Amino acid sequence: MKIRKIIDKRIHEIEFLKIAQLEKKLINNILNSDILIFDRNIAEIGLIKKLLKRFPKRSIVIKGHEKIKNIHNYSSIIEKIIKLGVQRKTIIYSFGGGTLGDLSGFLASTILRGVEHVMIPTSLLAMVDSSIGGKTGINSKFGKNLIGTFYLPKKVFICSDFIKSLPKREIACGYAEIIKYSLIHSKQLHKLLIKGSKGDINKIIKLSVNSKLKYISDFREKLKSKNSRAILNFGHTIGHAIENSNFYKGNLKHGEAISLGMILELKISSLLNYYPKRVDSLIEILKKYNLPINYSKYVNKKTIPSLIKKIAFDKKVINEDVNIVLIGKNGGFIKKILIRDLKSILNQIK
Repeated sequence: MKIRKIIDKRIHEIEFLKIAQLEKKLINNILNSDILIFDRNIAEIGLIKKLLKRFPKRSIVIKGHEKIKNIHNYSSIIEKIIKLGVQRKTIIYSFGGGTLGDLSGFLASTILRGVEHVMIPTSLLAMVDSSIGGKTGINSKFGKNLIGTFYLPKKVFICSDFIKSLPKREIACGYAEIIKYSLIHSKQLHKLLIKGSKGDINKIIKLSVNSKLKYISDFREKLKSKNSRAILNFGHTIGHAIENSNFYKGNLKHGEAISLGMILELKISSLLNYYPKRVDSLIEILKKYNLPINYSKYVNKKTIPSLIKKIAFDKKVINEDVNIVLIGKNGGFIKKILIRDLKSILNQIK
């Protein structure tokens, strides 16, 4: 199955494949001028072993982790690619989770002013989120993804067979973004998640991808757009601040931080009288999919000043306002809140 969507006059092509179909497609299309970037975490998977053996001199192996997304690592890898030899016809193929995909996309968008990028996301989180929409990026010491580009991959190949190799914690992180889509957009997805239909993983992935595609035509997050891409940031304003304050130590993963961010941003929606329902329903569904719900360690009287400083560097801040995504009766919407008011609101949350 293929999905094709026009974004900024470019085609965003996403294809869903079984592992045997993916192997055949890659073996037939990868050339000796191409560069392959692999996540070390998946190096023992059969298909990856075959590709590493077939293209040993054109392969770069990196251990995927939030810490790889920094300017020093970017500089080191781009010099390595140039040394290997790169041309304008070169395609960069990336195999891994969201952090490796973000870094690889940024590499592809900047080397020789842009070469084509083909993404093969291997984590559930990357399949439903970071591989869709063309955001690339690395982190600054001041915040997450503050250095990056909007650069669509040539193609995204999604193969749910990779999920079988994932630890339970990584699968849970993917469900954090899926739950987000169910709140901002997809009632059908919400019903599936409440039902607990983990066996319908391909349906869940496709519904999630289609939910994200509803918003990404707004390539540069124009806030006046009804389907603004910025609405996809639900849970991320506070979630990113929690993640960044935790210095990407690994004891709190991206999806876990977003889980906490969604609870807090839904509580803000409730405090401001936009969301009349009980926040308990979100907490129950997060628990069902093994996501954290206790934010007291990360958001308390002691940590809030630090979190507010992180939020002040967020891409969604304009002057003294932060554009935060809240939930109302019709789903997600964007609300401007003064940073000092947000600090006050966070201090009211229990």
